[in-house]
This record gives sequence, structure tokens and C-alpha cells, in this order.
Amino acid sequence: MVSVDFKIFGEDAGNYYDESERVLVFLNKHESLEDIYKTITHELLHHCINIFNISMDDDQEESLIFQMSWAEFSI
Repeated sequence: MVSVDFKIFGEDAGNYYDESERVLVFLNKHESLEDIYKTITHELLHHCINIFNISMDDDQEESLIFQMSWAEFSI
């Protein structure tokens, strides 16, 4: 089970840690509640890729998540 925690300050919008299955969302990098939801979804997609042991490099993983995030607009 993934835990999602919120921090006030951070360098990125969010991070996923596969060792602990933890997501950190840094609120100072967001402008709206919708933006926070998008970050949570993005980080949870990292978790899904991890639990299914999908092998890809960081650039491929980020590209896949980007495409999934914008799929409804691309169709």
C-alpha cells in the first residue's frame, strides 16, 4: 500500500520512493488543488510501473507517464 504525505517545501513537485512505497508531495510547487491531484496521479503511476516490474530507463518512464496523463486530450 502506498502512503502519500505532504510537505510544505521541496525541490520537486513530488517524489516516489519505491523502497518504502511512499509518495511525497511538496505543496510549494503547486498552484491549485487540481495541480496537486495531477502530481499524486503521476507519482502513483511510478508505483504501478514499479510493482509490475516493468523495465525501462527514467526517460522512458517519464515519457510513458506524460503520455498517459494527456491521453484523454490526445484521443
